[in-house]
Amino acid sequence: MIDLATYWPKSVAHLRDAYDDGVSDHVVIAEINDTPLNGNKGVRKVSTALVPLDQLDEVLSAPGGIGWEVKSWGPHPCVDEGQIYDTRFWVSGRKGRDEKFQTIINAWKHHNQEVVLPDNVMLMAYGLIPRYIGDGFVCWDDPQAPVYDVLRVRSHVDYGRKGLCPLAQITMRRDYLEDYCSLKSCAAVAVYYEERFSSDDETFNKILQEQTGGQLELPGRLLGMAVLKDKHHSVAPQFSSVWGSRLILRPKSRPITDAKDPELVWPGDTAPMSLARASQEWMDGYVSDEVLREYESRPEFDVHSESGGVSYNGWWATGYSSRIGRNHICVELKKLYERCPPHVIAHWHRFAVSEEVAERDRELHGDRNIAVRAKEIIHAYLRVTESLEELSNCLGTGFTQEDIGSLATDKVKYSGWWSPSVVRPLTTIVSLSASRDQFLARAGSLFQLLENLKPASLRNLLIQLGLEKGKIKDFGSLKLLATLCQLATVAAEHGHAFPSDADPAVRLWTPELRIAALDRVFALQSLRVCASHVPGAEQDKKIAISAARFGIDVAAAPTGWGYAIDALYDGLAKDLNAIADMLIPT
Repeated sequence: MIDLATYWPKSVAHLRDAYDDGVSDHVVIAEINDTPLNGNKGVRKVSTALVPLDQLDEVLSAPGGIGWEVKSWGPHPCVDEGQIYDTRFWVSGRKGRDEKFQTIINAWKHHNQEVVLPDNVMLMAYGLIPRYIGDGFVCWDDPQAPVYDVLRVRSHVDYGRKGLCPLAQITMRRDYLEDYCSLKSCAAVAVYYEERFSSDDETFNKILQEQTGGQLELPGRLLGMAVLKDKHHSVAPQFSSVWGSRLILRPKSRPITDAKDPELVWPGDTAPMSLARASQEWMDGYVSDEVLREYESRPEFDVHSESGGVSYNGWWATGYSSRIGRNHICVELKKLYERCPPHVIAHWHRFAVSEEVAERDRELHGDRNIAVRAKEIIHAYLRVTESLEELSNCLGTGFTQEDIGSLATDKVKYSGWWSPSVVRPLTTIVSLSASRDQFLARAGSLFQLLENLKPASLRNLLIQLGLEKGKIKDFGSLKLLATLCQLATVAAEHGHAFPSDADPAVRLWTPELRIAALDRVFALQSLRVCASHVPGAEQDKKIAISAARFGIDVAAAPTGWGYAIDALYDGLAKDLNAIADMLIPT
């Protein structure tokens, strides 16, 4: 017997989970999204209602839920003579009641366009200022704090643009949302409509019992189910729709209005920390490097790869930090409290660990963090292009490092090894629990560095060495690099100088000659290709073969691909150095 009060069709079963994980600094307060979820096509629409605290429990459990659309007298309202135009936006309350809940979302539709915007009163309450960043996104900043990206807004959906998945979204900093809810003495409640199509839910027949469809008023939601018979839904005929409400947060304080340096107890300490105490006792704090994830994908922040520190345009900086072990950062608390606003301190504290945890990481892994590995990669790549520049000078072609590989050692040294745009994705943190998709994505990022090799320059070097242009005209940059390595190897094996005595090597050259130092380079290319293909048994086999070149056993990776990513870096750095040595003129 199915307990309908707790029943969720498989395609929408994720809706019974908590709305928000409570970890991220931002929470979604509005969304229009038709991206498939778990393979089930459909659409999700979310807005946020402000529900008075004394009504919250009853509202969340109300049979059939409450309204999910943001309503108003518009657009183009019909107002009778003498009638006063109501400019409010609201969400309808419980069935059978004349309830209207305030909302922090303004929304309207017009023809095939839909708009969602944050409420102007809420923006005004904190003096937020818009910043336009492209692709339809506007960020709202609090310049007084300063706090950036209080809201991130993509406000417009045009359903008439064929081939594009509609996406509109508003996210808001959790602390500002809590503060505003506290000022209103309300809880933030997500009101939503979601529909999904499926084919593998055996309970449909049990619940519908020969009917084509029906609706069920359940606690906090209205569930619609149907089996569609038309040919357009033959693959996924089961239709599930849910109108419902889910708690986003119940306010506990006014973290912005009453903001002050947070007096947080750090692991290993016994009393709340403050700037005054931090200045007197000069203590260190230890955090997981997961703290950096909030900043790494946003170009306005400078993440200092080697130290693990973060700064923002001179507004604030964590300062006096250093990496420890594979995945931890030590930060001087005096500098953290002295130089950072409260929300930054609170963010770092959220990832705090004890000194013992950080030291145990160091014992297990040394200090080989992702920055160390990325630095080894970029230096090894520059050694390869240095060798190729020296080879070019010997041949009289005059190609510089930049002509050959886009980067120059002196410029990289001057601005910092982490400064080239191609390097930044290589320095982002890697957790031990990384997924296979993250492994493949990182392989792609590593390969992008190698794509800076320019085939025209490499092809010209080979022609100057005596190879016929026709034999290499279809070679890409990696195959051209491999050919140079093959010629250098043949010359060395037969006692000839390279490149001054390259003619015998050219005569003996064969494209099938295997160079062990290039095995992992081509395996990396294969992993990059696998990342862009549809998963399947054949792809799994290719991934396993390519990963094995780096000493990775994919059967041991399902618990986490972090060590596998380490192996990509270590193996590639080793082989790039070997290639550089191979190409040095003799």
